[in-house]
Amino acid sequence: MKSTPFLLLGLALLAFAPNADARPKKKISPAKVQVFTQLFNEANTDGNDYLDFQEFSNSYGASTRPVITEIRFDELASFIKVGTVRGGIVIPPTQRGIFLEDFIYASGGRAIKPSDEEIFWAADDNNSNGLDIEEFAATRVYPPSNPASTAKAFDKIDKNDDGIISPSEWGVENLDP
Repeated sequence: MKSTPFLLLGLALLAFAPNADARPKKKISPAKVQVFTQLFNEANTDGNDYLDFQEFSNSYGASTRPVITEIRFDELASFIKVGTVRGGIVIPPTQRGIFLEDFIYASGGRAIKPSDEEIFWAADDNNSNGLDIEEFAATRVYPPSNPASTAKAFDKIDKNDDGIISPSEWGVENLDP
């Protein structure tokens, strides 16, 4: 059969093609869908079918640790194509948001539990390979019950007293994220 090589090539390419929905399939109960749809709708204050970062920060998926909220948002957020119309609203080209399906799938974001390494690199806002006191504060409960407790915890981790928590002081590999 002359088309066999082309058929095999097509199947091979299909096998390596990226999956549009790379998430593993899991059964989601109707009760979970109902609860997380309600939580999503309460957080979606502008009613545009997706949560922007501010809305997500005020939702069930947010954490009292700001860097955890950022990681969860980044994990769930999708770039929305230029001129996409959702709910009668044209979405700006650079907008990122979390859609209802993703919010439900990740239990509102609470199912995303970042590692210490992910937390360190997400907190390193200036990409200096270290955390200063302000970056470290984002890894702690906010608002702090006592700002002095943040400074005390920072000093305890900063073993060499250089004012920067290095990856090794944090307990992670000294590799770029």
